[in-house]
Amino acid sequence: MLRPHATIDADVLSRSMSTVLFADVVDSVRLVEADEERTIRRWLAFVDQIETELARSGSGRIVKKIGDGLMMEFDDPSQAVRCAIDMRDRLNAGNASWPEADRFDIRIGLNMGDVLRSSDADLYGREVNIAARLAASARPGEIAASANVRDALASDLVAEFEDIGPVHLKNVADPVHAFSVGAKSDRPRISAILGDEQLLPTIAVLPVQVSFGDKDSLAWRDLVTEDLIVALSRSDQLNVISRLSTAGIVPGSALLRDIGKALSADFILSGSAVVSEAAIRLELELASVQSGHVIWSDGITVAPDALLLKNAIFSEVAGRVHQAILNSEVRRALSHPVPTLKAYSLLTAAVGLMHRLSRHDFALAGQLLDELTERFPETPGPLAWKSRWHVLRVAQGWSDDLQMEGRQALALTGRALDLDPTNTSALIAEGFVRTNLLHQLDEAEELYDSALEHSPNEATGRALRGTLHAFRGDGDLAVRDCERALHLAPLDPNRFFFLALAAGACLSARDYARALELAKASIRLNRSHTSTLRIKAVAELNLGMPTQARLTLGKLMKLQPGFTVSAWRRNAPSDAFPVGQAFAAALRDLGVPE
Repeated sequence: MLRPHATIDADVLSRSMSTVLFADVVDSVRLVEADEERTIRRWLAFVDQIETELARSGSGRIVKKIGDGLMMEFDDPSQAVRCAIDMRDRLNAGNASWPEADRFDIRIGLNMGDVLRSSDADLYGREVNIAARLAASARPGEIAASANVRDALASDLVAEFEDIGPVHLKNVADPVHAFSVGAKSDRPRISAILGDEQLLPTIAVLPVQVSFGDKDSLAWRDLVTEDLIVALSRSDQLNVISRLSTAGIVPGSALLRDIGKALSADFILSGSAVVSEAAIRLELELASVQSGHVIWSDGITVAPDALLLKNAIFSEVAGRVHQAILNSEVRRALSHPVPTLKAYSLLTAAVGLMHRLSRHDFALAGQLLDELTERFPETPGPLAWKSRWHVLRVAQGWSDDLQMEGRQALALTGRALDLDPTNTSALIAEGFVRTNLLHQLDEAEELYDSALEHSPNEATGRALRGTLHAFRGDGDLAVRDCERALHLAPLDPNRFFFLALAAGACLSARDYARALELAKASIRLNRSHTSTLRIKAVAELNLGMPTQARLTLGKLMKLQPGFTVSAWRRNAPSDAFPVGQAFAAALRDLGVPE
């Protein structure tokens, strides 16, 4: 008689093909003490069902039935693991409803290796033996896998691997490093505890599916995918999931929400590329995990040699992706009640709306930032951004009370720095306040220096320090900082701001042609930034283009109808320096009322 809870062994073997593109997996199940005819019939019926399903799906095949067991082979190790988990779970569920005398467990072993299938004897080579011995070493109901299976599926969405350690197997000379396999849902999920990073959207780039002529190309896939990730990673406004975390995910193999959950990602970028000798055609789409919708798609065609210039190519693509995320979150903020928005949606939308420089959008940005500071009172980031909001409010002419705005802004940065005295965003925000509202340039420079000491590649701090140099007339220092900031922020959704500050630095250095070039580029991205229009008008005047300068001034006056030289001097940190006095004189020459 078959004892209650007797054991079935299952060996799952993976075959690595010579191309290293696919893996075949063999699954062997062996009945122990299979004396009871009724139990055997139940087992064989289960095997027939598995065989039918495999034939229908094409995901694997049974290569041997051993009477008291089963051997299966798969082209994809992830399919083997899914089949093993499914078999275990289905038998467990069935056992619960079977008579006690008919109940049994299975043990499954998985291994990847090069198996020659010329004869049955070949299937019992070293790799098959490891799979069989792993099954024999497993506990009833356990799935045991070798390290090469685990390595192939380290980023699998379904399987979770627990290290067993070296296992001594019968007829295997050296210990085999083994792992117990379970479904991710079987084990508690450990999530990262984030600080300000929780306020940034997270994007994952799935491996780009590449066709190279008549065959798939693993090398091209890795090249294109890696370059996209590197380009996106240059932004400090995104969390970008690492390449190895997504390497094992096949687009379309799982639901978007499941991929997003597994990767803790808010957005998924996927795509395909067709590579020929003449051109590479890259098709990409960006999907929101929360909505399940594609929010952006685009295509790009380049010559294969152009990948040598991949920084320029993929920086442009990454910039479009970044802008699509920004636009998506702004739309979400405009159409959803504030309490329903996620933290990253609040911050992304607030920053985008704040820099649109529309009065209505700017006011909404302030409300979103207030919501963030209420939700995260112990997080410096939102406090720093709301402080900067007060500065921009004055810069746009929507408040002429510098002292009041300055007090409110300093109260915010004070709270942020109390929470974290070395917080880069808070140091920069207070420097911004002391420069633009309080005109305390020496104190501001110390704050910027401190921030950049902690984070030398912080683009905003470097640009604002460059602007401080420009206010003093230190043109060379200003240009050095601001041009480097441009280099460090190629994908910033508010790049117009960096371009405007760099234009001001060049104006201070009397490089009027470069100042005009940068101002034009800034205006193409944002036509409502009054500071950029002032810089452009003065640069045009100094280049002997008075007609163009007055046309630019006309656009400025439409945005700020009450703009006067005295109002500018009252708000300008440069007014006490020759560079500021020259700027005021140029405004008078253009016809700005005193």
